[in-house]
Amino acid sequence: MRTRSKLMHGVALGALAVLSSPSGAHAQQALPQITIGAAQRAPATPPAVEESTTGEHGYAPGFNPVRAKLPIYRDPPGETATTVNTKFLRPTPLVDVRGVLNYSPGVSIQQGNNARDLMISIRGSGNRLGVGFPFGIRNIMLWEDGFPIMTADGNGRSDLLDPHSYAAVDVYRGPSSALFGNYAYGGAINFRTFTGAEIDGVHTGSEFGSFGYVNNYIRVGKAVKDSVLGGFDLAFFASDANSTGWTRNSFSGKQAKFLGRWDVTPADRVTVKYIANNLRSEYINRENIGVFYLNPFQQGCAIPTVWNAQLCNNLNVPANGAYTDGRVAPPPPKTFAPLVKQSVWQLGTHTNTLRQIGGVQFEHDFDKDTTWRSLFTYDYLDNINGTWTPPKVGPTFVGGLGGPVGIRGPTVGITAQTDITSHVPIFGFPATHFLQFFYNNAKTTNPLFNQIPNTWYSGATGAQVSKIDSYTSNISLRAREEIALAPGLTGVIGFSANWNRVWGVNTVYNYAINQKPAFPTQIAVDNDYWNTAPDASLTYRYGPEWQVRARYATGYSTPTFVFLTNTRNGVGQNPLKAQTNMGVDLGIDWTPRSDLTVSVTGFNEWHRNEILTLSNALVSYQQNIPASLHRGVELNADWRPFEGWRLITAYTFNNQFFTNYWDDLGAVSGVPALAKVPVLYNRAGNRIPNVPAHTLTTRFGYDQPFGDLAGLGAYVEYIFKSDYTIDNANYTTIPSYSVVNLNAHYNHDLTNFYIKNIELYFDVQNVFNRTYVNGATVLGNSLIPGTALQTPIVWPTGGLVLAQGAGIIAGQPRGYTAGIKLKF
Repeated sequence: MRTRSKLMHGVALGALAVLSSPSGAHAQQALPQITIGAAQRAPATPPAVEESTTGEHGYAPGFNPVRAKLPIYRDPPGETATTVNTKFLRPTPLVDVRGVLNYSPGVSIQQGNNARDLMISIRGSGNRLGVGFPFGIRNIMLWEDGFPIMTADGNGRSDLLDPHSYAAVDVYRGPSSALFGNYAYGGAINFRTFTGAEIDGVHTGSEFGSFGYVNNYIRVGKAVKDSVLGGFDLAFFASDANSTGWTRNSFSGKQAKFLGRWDVTPADRVTVKYIANNLRSEYINRENIGVFYLNPFQQGCAIPTVWNAQLCNNLNVPANGAYTDGRVAPPPPKTFAPLVKQSVWQLGTHTNTLRQIGGVQFEHDFDKDTTWRSLFTYDYLDNINGTWTPPKVGPTFVGGLGGPVGIRGPTVGITAQTDITSHVPIFGFPATHFLQFFYNNAKTTNPLFNQIPNTWYSGATGAQVSKIDSYTSNISLRAREEIALAPGLTGVIGFSANWNRVWGVNTVYNYAINQKPAFPTQIAVDNDYWNTAPDASLTYRYGPEWQVRARYATGYSTPTFVFLTNTRNGVGQNPLKAQTNMGVDLGIDWTPRSDLTVSVTGFNEWHRNEILTLSNALVSYQQNIPASLHRGVELNADWRPFEGWRLITAYTFNNQFFTNYWDDLGAVSGVPALAKVPVLYNRAGNRIPNVPAHTLTTRFGYDQPFGDLAGLGAYVEYIFKSDYTIDNANYTTIPSYSVVNLNAHYNHDLTNFYIKNIELYFDVQNVFNRTYVNGATVLGNSLIPGTALQTPIVWPTGGLVLAQGAGIIAGQPRGYTAGIKLKF
């Protein structure tokens, strides 16, 4: 790990050394010229949030000359796609990418297992998949500058996403598999880093604040043209972020990114992409709803005692790090292998991941209308992680309880795609034709180990409990036709077909009563899934003010290998089906003038075999939901009523419920005659768990545009999330919350000086110090054993219960952050 850290530091310091060697002329420049009282007006401000194709006045949607030179996924007509321009976030401290994505309607974010682990969801698609292994983001596709940053099994990680590296973020809401293939079940996100032309020099920044937060970053970039070598656009980013956290969830993340483009000839271009990320983060002690109300920040929980048992959600682990008979210490005299209570900090449960992604794209213009692109990426993810494992299987073994484990081993994969885009008219109608072949794969080798008690920071591992060897691949063909049917009307049809194969072996090592490993149990999987996704849309622009969008789209997402080897009773084969999503969107975009943009989208989606992750206090497992309905409304607005004043709003309404789902609570216990009879509950009409009905992010602020105080500004930000259930029976409810943030900032340009611009800001988060739930997992329902009526309950219940496998994380209390940015 120390070697990794030195490598990341070396990359960043090397770039700084190159850029910090000014000539003698630079060193002797005069002091900055500061003009006081100038009446110069600020240039026009671009919209903070904008729907696709709304700014293309004078052309059929999707057919302006600028878009014709871009890849097919940029500003696609008909798609429900929002672009968040990060320029308005310049004075905002950005600890993670949540600060950017909160301003896209339809997006919701919950805290994951560690400080930089976020569960990003579009229209609720990812909030139902839990936080166990495999951790990360699912059911949406993630890209950076058009290069995939998800593994072939559909797993994405938010620790790659330092928001200071992004100039804009494109959010594609709703099913999008026709354009992006497998896993674009709920949508897709493309993060766009700053190009060399946008940076045009050196940008540095430092943020520091409460809970030990410090983030130092640098952007370096330049675009140059040479008559012999062609044109170059080179951009480099590096950051070093650290925090102690408000629940002892410290992290240290180092990151470097490079994006380079070479215009070899007027018809040939090469783009190179590289990402290196090294994260070390402590895990968070999750809690049940009762403990959340009593001790939300897990104070005094580092060492379990009889006094804090009701206030802490600590874990039971084998005292010897290998096996147990399931009893909790202090044991009776005849118990030889007890369990002991441990906190995640005592166990040293943490994540330490090294991620490297390298990619190259070749572009060739056959003529002015036809472009061929080919892309290749190599993705290496090295895991050192803690997680929760299901109970082991076997007739005679000790240690059948699931529990916290350590994961090791890499995931290695490649992506190869080639496509052709043509703008040749059809029967005189302007048109864009697109055809793409896509392939990716990922090989995973993950041994899992028990954790040894009282190892603290090191997180030492004990006996191996299992090993996962899996392989996933996707082969896909995608096509799209965009036709300008009239001067203001564009029709689109698209289609994708995908063959996905998931195979591998989950080997479980059981420990017999004589303390020796018994014969291992192996669960083998070899599944393939064939899915297709049609897509059709109409986009009509009625003058420069109004645009109407109507869309029919489909999405699909196949289960990952680990999902196929977990059941409610432990490790075993789980015959999950691929989940599919068929949706209809209707949207209206209103731009009456340059300082007002409003977009409203209504959606209705029919889901089949939606995968839901449940937890029953012993194990996390997945189930297919035969049918469910998701519908809602999304709104975004950017209004500048007077010069300097600005109101930005993103709102989402979600109404999601089961339409066909019989919840299997297992067999009846305590009644021998019914021991093998499953207990089924009809959940039709119940709300889908972990999806808030209402989410709202809005900010209202003022920036002085001219005069002596030009660049001085402030804003207030308000974030609201309504209450939501976290179980299928809708018994347990997470309370709603609202958070208010305040910000003051100053931005000033300097002339005739080495420094071109300076920006200062100070931010107060959670001004009223609200205690709220920042993340939760879906809990399974169970039966009270031995009762005549078999009353259904939730594990854990909604009241004050013993700490036993909960999934709640408290949000940040009041905090303060300051920052400074310089441009050279």
